[in-house]
Amino acid sequence: MKKFFFALFLLPLLLTAADIYMAGDSTMTNYTKERYPMNGWGMSMQKFCVPGVKVHNRAVGGRSSKSFITEKRWEKLLADAKKGDFVIIQFGINDDASGDKNFYRHTDIDGTYKLYLQIYIAEARARGVIPVLCTQTMFCSFNQKGQAYRSGTVEKRIAACREVAQITGCDFIDLNTYALEKFRESGKEKSLELYMWLQPGQFPNYPTGKKDTCHLQVAGADFYANAFVELAKKQNLPIAKLFK
Repeated sequence: MKKFFFALFLLPLLLTAADIYMAGDSTMTNYTKERYPMNGWGMSMQKFCVPGVKVHNRAVGGRSSKSFITEKRWEKLLADAKKGDFVIIQFGINDDASGDKNFYRHTDIDGTYKLYLQIYIAEARARGVIPVLCTQTMFCSFNQKGQAYRSGTVEKRIAACREVAQITGCDFIDLNTYALEKFRESGKEKSLELYMWLQPGQFPNYPTGKKDTCHLQVAGADFYANAFVELAKKQNLPIAKLFK
């Protein structure tokens, strides 16, 4: 009898729950088992969701806020999403790519980067989809004093992303700052365990090891997905209702 009433309680949720779409790069995307233990944090999101919510991870490696649109991946995402769904938007790492060969994805921090982010927000809202703007994940960078820090133009990208969220009134999750604070607490060695910093022979798919402080292991994917959920709940964002 208890199971029957529990099923009745869940039925409206299962019928009406919004879905979550994800637009981003290689730090968010799905990977095949041949790349294990490499995982994008979008692969971990489903485990945090309540029954009836489906995560559609449309992130693709190497994409920037510009190329995800010009390749019509954003157009396809919006065509598939329904009114009331959410879309998590995270770009920045590949927007920094420079040189003529990267013209198709490079954006200026205070110019085209902000413009493209505003396009995502406006077009999502026009379709009745709720956008959530998200800062890029941390590079696992530590200085000679053993302190985690942001390298290159990351600080400016984060500031630009935050500014767009403020201007548009878009929900905003600062994953990068969250990770920076956690890494400063846990230290270099512990933080590197979240990334593809592998020793030779540690994993069959990488017999010679790997020294990658950008892409994530399973633990890193879980770390960032959990961070997103934690911050969404703390900020009482609408998307938080989809999480356990």
